[in-house]
Amino acid sequence: MIWFVTEDGKYRIESLTSKTFAGALRVITEGLWQNEAVSIATEVDKNPKAAEELLELCADAALDGVSLVAVVVKTGEVVAALFSKIKVKTPSEKPFFEIFMKERCTQASSLALVNFMADFYGRCNLFELYNVDCSFDLMFLATLQEYRKQNLGTLLAKYSIEVARKVRDGSVVPMNVAELGPKYSHLKKAKGVETYPKICQTLCTARATQKLIENFKFKVHLTVPFSEYVFDGKRYTERIGDENAICQIAALPLYES
Repeated sequence: MIWFVTEDGKYRIESLTSKTFAGALRVITEGLWQNEAVSIATEVDKNPKAAEELLELCADAALDGVSLVAVVVKTGEVVAALFSKIKVKTPSEKPFFEIFMKERCTQASSLALVNFMADFYGRCNLFELYNVDCSFDLMFLATLQEYRKQNLGTLLAKYSIEVARKVRDGSVVPMNVAELGPKYSHLKKAKGVETYPKICQTLCTARATQKLIENFKFKVHLTVPFSEYVFDGKRYTERIGDENAICQIAALPLYES
């Protein structure tokens, strides 16, 4: 589904499909794992195997059918992507990240990055804070270096919020495991969701995304300096190169109460 075409006709925002999945993973590999703060702090940027393991988080999210990509109209190249995931409150089950770490992470770097996400979300339970049973997580946003500063990340976030609101009326169709290709054939198909997201949430590790969510009126519920986290004997800020770097969790109600 096409959500938007830029005024100059150069780019379109569309739902992720089997045709654009590989391109979207390339964007995450080159545009996120090599540049994002936690990826650098945990040395995912230097560990191709860890980066490959983490792509399974994207594959899991893709199955929900709510991820979007920015595509060059002329060539069909995927140049930006936002992988999102529908999260349902399930107190009887182990947390998603805990299961992922145990079953799929073999590298210290990938384990550290997922553990960071699990720890951060553990500090701020948005389900309880908003008294909701389902949320829409803007999980991984990236743009290829040469296509930055063209508003593609903002457009992806804007239309992802629209997608989040569309889940309620049943117009969002999950992807099939087969559409992801043989490499991810071991994944389980997305569970049927009997509810719908009431909030949109995100974990922001970069100043640019922190500014972006501010523009969309997200409320920040937790801010933590990266200096609190350590990987392989070094504080995150030492590898990031910014002693003032912070991470935030923010949320946006999708409907008026």
